[in-house]
This record gives sequence, C-alpha cells and structure tokens, in this order.
Amino acid sequence: MSTWYILRHAEKAKGDYYNPLLRHQDEPLSQKGRLDAERLGAYFCAKPTITAIYISGYQRTRQTIEYVTERLRLDPIVDERLNEIDNGLIGGLSDQEIQEKYPDVWKAYRERCADFRFPGGESGAEAQQRITSFLEEKRRQHGNEDILLVSHDGWIRLLMCTILGLPVYHRWNFQVDFCGLVELSPIGEGNSWKLIRFNQACLFNPLPAI
Repeated sequence: MSTWYILRHAEKAKGDYYNPLLRHQDEPLSQKGRLDAERLGAYFCAKPTITAIYISGYQRTRQTIEYVTERLRLDPIVDERLNEIDNGLIGGLSDQEIQEKYPDVWKAYRERCADFRFPGGESGAEAQQRITSFLEEKRRQHGNEDILLVSHDGWIRLLMCTILGLPVYHRWNFQVDFCGLVELSPIGEGNSWKLIRFNQACLFNPLPAI
C-alpha cells in the first residue's frame, strides 16, 4: 500500500512579491519558515521510500522542501495543478475592501452554503477539477510508490472535501497550519482513500548532522 504525504509550505514572508507570471503574490519563506524547512529534513529523510516530490509553481513550496530534496536526492517536479486556489482580484484586499468591492463574494464566503467563483479567479468546483485530475493521473503513474506533495492551505482543504465526498464549500471547516502534514493511502483501483492523519505537526525531530 502506497502512502502520499501532502505538506503545506512553511511560513511565508510579508511584503509585496508580485509575480506577473502567476498573476499573484509569490512570497518567499520568512526567516522562521526557512528554519522550519530545515527541520523538515529530519522527518522526511526517515522515509527513504519516497520516490517522487511534487510542488506547486510558487517559490515557497520549493524552498520548503529543498533540504528534503537534497537529502533524498530527488528533483522536485513542478505541477501547477498543485497551485493555491485562484482568488483572483481579491488577493491582497482587506476584509473591509472585499465587502465594499465584492459584496456578493463576501456574502457567499460568510454564509458558506454554496460554491462561488472569486472575481477574476476560480470557483471551488473548478479548482477541484484540477485536483481530481492530479490525483487520478498520479495514482496510475505511481502505483504502490510513496510520494510527497507540497502545496497550499486552500488546496489541501479542498483536497479533503474531494477525498471525503464533501461539498466544496465545506473546505472552510478545515484548518491546515504551516508545515501541517496530511497522510493518505489510495484504496483499490477506484477513487477511494484512507485518511491516516491530518494536519500533523512534523517538526519535532532535529536536523540530523551531515
């Protein structure tokens, strides 16, 4: 039985790091995030069965896992299907600004009883389509192999809705901390999954000496 390790990136820095290719902020890790990323090395180096590492197109996912990729000698594979849910034009706006500029979006966000599309971005269902595409493809590709994914808060929350068969707007009911780990195992040949752990803090081991 294979194991999928799904990790949220470490803490990101504050500031303006707009990336025109992504059309969003592309913050690097903060100083604390970099320290936490180093500590991740100890945890995942104890899992030598990992055969592939996938990251999103954001630099903070690559930075989070760089110590692990060095020690496991695996090149991270960028897959934009792991990118954060596209919140379009509300990115960087305060709650007050969202209420004033996009009252319908704010109302849908607060009520959380139906899916909606971020202005200039994605709906939950649209983001879920790329998540499902990724899951189906990698299940076929990796079979019984263990793999590691590094993604984002909203993506992981929506992943939970996908594997548990919940409506996409229930994603707001989950919390994923920086460096929070989800562990899954595919069941059989269909689309079933076993949830082993959720939002585990995996920073309890010191970085091994080199």
